[in-house]
Amino acid sequence: MNLKNITQYLDNYIEKYPKVCILLGSGLSSFSDNIKNKVIIPYDNIPGFYQTSVKGHVGEFIYGEINNIPVLCGKGRFHYYEGYTFNEVGSIIEIFNFYNPKLCIITNSSGCLDTSWNIGSLMLSNQIIDFSFRDKPILTKYPFNESKYFNLAIDIANKNQVDLNIGSYVYTTGPSYETPAEISAIISCNGKAVGMSTLPEYLMCEKLSQEFIIISCLTNYGAGLVKEKITHQDVLLNANKSNKIFSNYIISIIQNI
Repeated sequence: MNLKNITQYLDNYIEKYPKVCILLGSGLSSFSDNIKNKVIIPYDNIPGFYQTSVKGHVGEFIYGEINNIPVLCGKGRFHYYEGYTFNEVGSIIEIFNFYNPKLCIITNSSGCLDTSWNIGSLMLSNQIIDFSFRDKPILTKYPFNESKYFNLAIDIANKNQVDLNIGSYVYTTGPSYETPAEISAIISCNGKAVGMSTLPEYLMCEKLSQEFIIISCLTNYGAGLVKEKITHQDVLLNANKSNKIFSNYIISIIQNI
């Protein structure tokens, strides 16, 4: 990926540099309906950029405003299991970082591993656990230093009575859902939500010293915790049911940056 060529192309559409950038996970793309004066830039129109292939990931940047605050939204992300490297998956963060936003909001739909938490509630990550075992036989944990934006996200949830949990997001490579045995092992490591994204984007934020928060929409319980079988369609459906709560929460964060 040639970052210079891509940002030069995007600059044809971006009037004011975005104050906040948002990366949307599976089933959460309708958040972009809240963006005013929007300009839609499909990924496949951008010279030399990558393409999405997963249902629920449209593949376009949306530039515009939320309450007069310029924002840039990535509607659709890439995944390691699609054949991309971690750096390629993190390329959207590289593009965001070029515009020097105050905050990147990374979102995902994920499996809930705590049955006392409600499906449709949200989770703010305070740690990522790498359960992929890609290049080492042990777990790697990435705890976050609590930033002002982390604390802001909690304050806004409390003021608006948002059902927000705090815990560890666990990364697996996918694309298959985890087995009950894997879920049991992940829970024993204090994992609270599990998904197939977000770690590469987090690592890119750390590499670039970009401020971030990670918000998960909890769309289903992990395999073996309840009787129902997990399908990607159910994940998208449950994420869609939470879209109003999710969207209002993200908008409130943006307004208070």
